[in-house]
Amino acid sequence: MTATGLQELNQRYVRLTDRSRSQWTFYQYLQGLFKHLFNSHCPIEIDFPSLFNDLRQLGAGLGHSETARTDRTISTLNTRLDGQAHRLLVVDEQVPPSLLRRFFDRLRNQDEKVLLAIIKFYLDASRVTEDTLDKLDILFTRLAEIPREEHGSLVRERHEIERLVQPLLQYRPALKTSEQEVEILLHAMADLKAEVLGCRTFTELVAGGALDRFRSLKRRLGENMLHPRLLPVVLETTVTIKNRFRELWEDEESALMADTNKVRELQKQLAGNPELATPELRELLEVFASAQQRFDEGRQTENLRREDALKLRMTLNRILEQFDISQIAAQPEPATAVEEEDEAARPLQTSKQVTPTAGATSAQTIGASLQAGPLLQEYVSKILFALELVDRDRSAEEAVNAKELAHLRLEACEVQACRELLDGRAAAGTLAGERAKHLLQAAALRIRLDEEAREIDRLQKRGSEHFPEALERASQSLQRAAELDRRFGWMVEDALYRGDTEHLEQMYRCRFRLLRAYSGLWLIHNERGGISPY
Repeated sequence: MTATGLQELNQRYVRLTDRSRSQWTFYQYLQGLFKHLFNSHCPIEIDFPSLFNDLRQLGAGLGHSETARTDRTISTLNTRLDGQAHRLLVVDEQVPPSLLRRFFDRLRNQDEKVLLAIIKFYLDASRVTEDTLDKLDILFTRLAEIPREEHGSLVRERHEIERLVQPLLQYRPALKTSEQEVEILLHAMADLKAEVLGCRTFTELVAGGALDRFRSLKRRLGENMLHPRLLPVVLETTVTIKNRFRELWEDEESALMADTNKVRELQKQLAGNPELATPELRELLEVFASAQQRFDEGRQTENLRREDALKLRMTLNRILEQFDISQIAAQPEPATAVEEEDEAARPLQTSKQVTPTAGATSAQTIGASLQAGPLLQEYVSKILFALELVDRDRSAEEAVNAKELAHLRLEACEVQACRELLDGRAAAGTLAGERAKHLLQAAALRIRLDEEAREIDRLQKRGSEHFPEALERASQSLQRAAELDRRFGWMVEDALYRGDTEHLEQMYRCRFRLLRAYSGLWLIHNERGGISPY
């Protein structure tokens, strides 16, 4: 056997084993995807153990002189791999790109070797479809980013991306793209990246059209996306845009929830007085209900479309621009009987403000009666509103795990306290009323403390200009937390003095949870340079 012949056989054998490994990895990926997303078995079975056994026997005989026999064996195994690849691709056609994305989103640890093997399998296909290109785009993008422990990712350096992708493209046929066209495409991607980075809000980013233009550009590229000069830039741009989208979405998501709660309060006020709603307002609220339903369905199925988020935002803006919701929680001053009658008789002002009707019960009006103040009003209303969505037949222990309440991480005693306040069973001025009011305020403050700790950390990492404002807000929260903790101490001492131990364990749990959130925010606030409120 000549040295040239042996070298050629070795190269073919290496290529054969590489194809086998990528198919085996792809087969495992399909098994995992069907199990976790379809709750079923992979629809095909392939005997990889016998294949690997044949490869071992082939490798052991590579140095022998029977080159013709070795050549036939390699050809036979390649034909076998072609047949297996076809069967795997037929199954893969049942998996849209969105499901591949969702599967990898659920993986906590994404092995670079697994990504490389699956990419190799797709690139080895004789025909690359539009869906295959979308899947390659998803996989290549994950290869080009470095996940961060807390959230988000970092984009790899250009030379690192090139190091990873160049070996993958060596078996692809050369693409007929002129250098002039490549330069035009590179400039176009640079312009799109600069435009996206210049957006200051989620609405500006989505409505501006840069995301759609970038997607259209990748669609037009087709297989040319795999050009050795274009692919690294496509991936670098994709990860950069993806990170910017995530940053702006984090801001927008919390704002959407806050504004949605305001509009829901308006709906509750009008439910008891439908005659006060103008035709224009009713039409807008119907559009809001439809947009919110699509938004919620997208979140529940992990397939939220940015168009649905934008639709909800634009609808909320239209309602909030025309109807001032800030006055919903306003309580009329009980100065005189005449003033009370005037306040109750005042009609709904759709051009400037919406005033609650006399006797109306809502999360915000109850929150105001608790004297939560502007610091806690929003969070008290959030808790009470979420609680009203839970079936009242469910016990407090069951309600804390309901999907409407679970994200607030309340204690069962806090849910019970809220219900007593809503039902009027915990009257103001009584011991039960004061205890229930205090538990609700402590829960609201705990949620605020946790949110502010995350917000300070996020804004500092982004170098946001709003970082000092977040520190100032946290100072006010810390000061209020100290006050509520002192009040917890008084209530515990009073219960011990009176021998009333029925609620002691509940009080201790709620107090310690408040202290944990309090200390967590204090440490972050102090470390980031916040001015101590003491």
